[in-house]
Amino acid sequence: MITPSRSLALVLFAAGCAHAAEWRGLLDVRAVDSDASRSFLDSGMGKTRYDADSPRFSIGQAVLHGDADLTDTISGSLELSADQQHRGVVDVREAWLAWNPVPAGAWKTRVKAGFFFPPTSVEIDYDSIGWVPKHTISSSAINSWIGEELRTNGVEWSARRLGRYADAPYDVGVLAAVYTGNDPAGTLLAWRGWSISDRIAGRFDTVKLPDLPVYRRSGPIPRQWRDIHPFREVDGRLGYYVGANVNLGTRLELAALHYDNRGDPLVVKDWQYSWRTRFDHVSAVWRPRGQWELAMQVVRGDTLMGANAVALDYQSWFALASHPLGPGTAAVRYDRFRTRGHDVLPQDPNDENGHGVALAYHWPLSDSLSLMSEALLVRSERSARRLIAEAPLQSERSLTASLRWQF
Repeated sequence: MITPSRSLALVLFAAGCAHAAEWRGLLDVRAVDSDASRSFLDSGMGKTRYDADSPRFSIGQAVLHGDADLTDTISGSLELSADQQHRGVVDVREAWLAWNPVPAGAWKTRVKAGFFFPPTSVEIDYDSIGWVPKHTISSSAINSWIGEELRTNGVEWSARRLGRYADAPYDVGVLAAVYTGNDPAGTLLAWRGWSISDRIAGRFDTVKLPDLPVYRRSGPIPRQWRDIHPFREVDGRLGYYVGANVNLGTRLELAALHYDNRGDPLVVKDWQYSWRTRFDHVSAVWRPRGQWELAMQVVRGDTLMGANAVALDYQSWFALASHPLGPGTAAVRYDRFRTRGHDVLPQDPNDENGHGVALAYHWPLSDSLSLMSEALLVRSERSARRLIAEAPLQSERSLTASLRWQF
């Protein structure tokens, strides 16, 4: 198994030595007006990245991405991000090597090793940089969670049967991965809840939980710290995911994936428990006539920590529609999310219900410059907010303008 330090060192060495290295960047400058309560980034239980006290102007994303072809079949990629909300300001978002052997028939295979996002989003353009949504500023609740708490730190194998080489009207693919880390996955859903934002955690990042009584020194879980390192390895066990996908040309894309970190919920190390977190994911993208793009994604799973100290079922789904309008593209996304606790600590309520609506418009100004605007409304109810003197039912609104420069 490739460890985080080894995979990163390999990619850094490869990127520095390769003559074919190509560097690209993204700078996203924001103007925001929000009436939201204290953000989850400020130890609150607000659902959005920006709250009423956030600066009106800020840098939303600053990303530097490097690709290098090391041989005819081996390539490497390194992505760095800078953000005043990162613990160390500059951090690693992805770092990986990939082997793409020459196809011998209709099947095309790839082996990818390092630190990278699992293939679980229909909002993200994987050919671009930054792991940012194509049509909106914020990500859905599903991909907001993935951006903060999940990363593949291991090896992924994938194979794709290309229909044009097999006299078939469709392409079909399968994939499987084993990884280390991601043992804290589920911590944020249980004690902070879902969010709708575009905040992406880096490899060495720290996220902070609200100041809930359950993990204070006088609480029933005093060995749990408020500072979470999302990609930490705690129990020494490997996780895995397996998936499949089908494409009918560019008209219809279907995908499914099962994810299981195989965490041992009884292990605690350096003030962080291992959580047993697993979920099933399905998605669809349909492009009917008239330049419409319709996308849907669903996640449903459960997580467990301790001897039933925290046990939680969770689910979320969203539907997104986009269409060209004037010089740009308009999009609307609707989110639903919820969690249901069934553990032995009634003083630690983790139930949540909520929904969100995002209206966005993307206007390309040139080949490298674009302007995006978004109106976001999130309404959620979470009884645990009472424990930090916040109202259980909250409605949060924000207006955001984003000027994006890709270079």
